[in-house]
Amino acid sequence: MEITKNNFSDCLDYIIKDLKGSSFVGFDAEFTAILSGDCFKHRLFDTCEDRYNNIKNEVGNMIMTQIGLTMFKYERELDTYVATGYTFHLCPQVFGDVDQSFIFQASTLRFLCRHNFDFNKFTYEGIPYLSKAEEKEIRQQIKDKALFNNLSRSLELYEEKLLQKHCSEVSKWLSTNDSETMYIEVTSPVLRFIIHNELRIRFPNILTTDSLGNSKKVLIYRDKYVEGANSAPMAILEDNLMNHLLGFSQVISLLEKYRKPLIGHNLFLDTVLLHNQFIGPLPNKYTSFKKNINTMFPSIFDTKYISHEMSRKLSFDEVWKTNALQDLYEFFSEGKCKKLQNGVNLIKLSTPFNVKQSYHEAGWDSFCSAYCFIRLGHWAACEIRGKYRPVGPTEKLAALAPYCNRVNVIRAAVPYMSFVENDPERHRPELLHVKSLKERVINVGKVATLLAGFGSIDIKPYGSRAALIAASSQITVDRILKNFRDSNEYRISMFNVYRHTRASQVVLWSGALITGSLMLYFIHKKVRITS
Repeated sequence: MEITKNNFSDCLDYIIKDLKGSSFVGFDAEFTAILSGDCFKHRLFDTCEDRYNNIKNEVGNMIMTQIGLTMFKYERELDTYVATGYTFHLCPQVFGDVDQSFIFQASTLRFLCRHNFDFNKFTYEGIPYLSKAEEKEIRQQIKDKALFNNLSRSLELYEEKLLQKHCSEVSKWLSTNDSETMYIEVTSPVLRFIIHNELRIRFPNILTTDSLGNSKKVLIYRDKYVEGANSAPMAILEDNLMNHLLGFSQVISLLEKYRKPLIGHNLFLDTVLLHNQFIGPLPNKYTSFKKNINTMFPSIFDTKYISHEMSRKLSFDEVWKTNALQDLYEFFSEGKCKKLQNGVNLIKLSTPFNVKQSYHEAGWDSFCSAYCFIRLGHWAACEIRGKYRPVGPTEKLAALAPYCNRVNVIRAAVPYMSFVENDPERHRPELLHVKSLKERVINVGKVATLLAGFGSIDIKPYGSRAALIAASSQITVDRILKNFRDSNEYRISMFNVYRHTRASQVVLWSGALITGSLMLYFIHKKVRITS
């Protein structure tokens, strides 16, 4: 189901019901930018902290324009998962001092157009949202009784004219009309809040409330003490306004409240954007980022990482082509997994997505991610049991528990990021050190070209005449060392911090000089005594 600001309020109760009844939730997001800058390059040198530090200042202007959530409910009697999918269209908002900004790269626009992204839904129908930091700021203004004045000062010209128009209409009605009530239709929830406040200040003897059955209309009574009518308490007006401003953030809060396992595919960047968009600005400390995410989403499963680890149990002929989401989903949905010929659960959508089911559409991808999770969990549980038979969600989650809160990291020094433990040690070979024997300034590009045929590598300068090489495998390292053993152009060896770090060399030479000086001193002293 597609959810926009037009039907969000009406669907919220259904979303809550589906979420509460689910065993786990599939997640996916689409972004406004493709990470193509130098800081986003995936390097074999990178730890998770390196990568986080490289991108944290760059993703601040990126947003998720679509979020897909698919709730999977298990029907035990039928051994069936019933999936209910939602595609939420989001759009940033301006409200008082809050003016959410973002970038849209031309390359991203082309990518989204190729996948039929609906820009009208984004701009005209996108659901608003607030981060926890923004929400805290607005609630403080409410507490300080400063919100109305702040909003009034930030009105645009057309909003100011509309406010004056409605106030003039009420003034005219009070002086020329004998009817007891009048209505004002105000589409904007923010302007509606301002009008309630402004009318109560200008006309202290009237009563204002929201019209029953039509939240877009302000109902005004001539007599504030009229029997059977109650002015809308300011607290209710403020709550209504906050619910509008929070928008999709209410769903994020529900995920946090119900603590359902969140299933996605290749989630490193998604978690960074979730923090920036719904918690607040990314912290300087990498450990603080991980702690904040784990507090909000205590159980995260990444099918990219899980499938990579479990593929080791299959032969070359048995395994999927790649563990890209589309290939992985089609591998399982088309029954190609020989390990899952018997006893697998039926998985069905409660209602088809009301958009064309295509990859890179957030709702569909969220369904595919959790579909793969169910199949991987079934396989893992049956491996533990030693036989293939029906498996419920509790047993699946237990079987995949070793992979919980571990998120795939593409082409890095470590295989995953852990939200609850220290990140793992390097799983790549030790670095190589290359020194130019002929050039006064090493040509890194030339070296990279020379080494490209030996396997996947990354290279970076290390002083004027040297560079460091990170290789993807030990086979690549061995090939490089063997082929450059007798080179008269470059000396390549295993990197040694004591041999190749300038500061260490200075310390070693200083130590040698001091030792030599002491030895000469004692020799000279001994000679003098002897003589």
